[in-house]
Amino acid sequence: MEQQQQVPWKERFSYSLSDFACNLSFQMVGTYLMIFYTDTFGISAAAVGTLFFVARFFDAVDGPFWGIMIDHTHTKFGKSRPYWLWFSIPFAVFCVLVFTTPSLSLTGKLIWAYITYIGVDVLYSAVNIPITSILPSLTSNPQERVTLSTIRQFMGTAGAAIITGITLTMVAKFGGGSTTSKRGWFIWAVIVAIIVVILFAIVFKNTHERVQTKSSRQSIPIKESLKALKRNWPWAIII
Repeated sequence: MEQQQQVPWKERFSYSLSDFACNLSFQMVGTYLMIFYTDTFGISAAAVGTLFFVARFFDAVDGPFWGIMIDHTHTKFGKSRPYWLWFSIPFAVFCVLVFTTPSLSLTGKLIWAYITYIGVDVLYSAVNIPITSILPSLTSNPQERVTLSTIRQFMGTAGAAIITGITLTMVAKFGGGSTTSKRGWFIWAVIVAIIVVILFAIVFKNTHERVQTKSSRQSIPIKESLKALKRNWPWAIII
């Protein structure tokens, strides 16, 4: 009976908004942050390249970390859904901060860039990893899972295309015609952040973890999970 269960279209669409929201925000960071740092914030391309390189080390850690945290989460909202409730606003705030230009010395600018970029990177994982971890809990029907993934990926692609296509136009609109305007970048980042929070609120409200997965029945203690990561030599090489 459960194998034939279909997810309502309202929930399918709401779930797909998770990838739309992630790509709307993080694609803006991934595509335009280098330009913003060099042309608007006044950081050299070499310094930005070093920052992006250092941030990759955090990428290697935060993915497994959030996966372990989700596996050990047990709330009335489920295991994965709470992360959209808890971290969508912090993620949105850092999406704004990363495009904010405080008046600082060059060293101060670099410190600000490291904190905000690594922060947005870590918080992105906090809202992105639940998108895939929740899928087995939405339905036990394999075909339905494929349908959910397909719709989600389509919406994610749409979000990336939209933000890539309109960002410079919107920055210029709010920045008095200039694509390097500090004001333009800040206002547009705020608008995108608000949209992202609203979208994740819809995702949280309309998705339901109705299937108890194997991992939700028996979880390995966090301490043991971390020890296992340390013994995982491919992961250790990446670090």
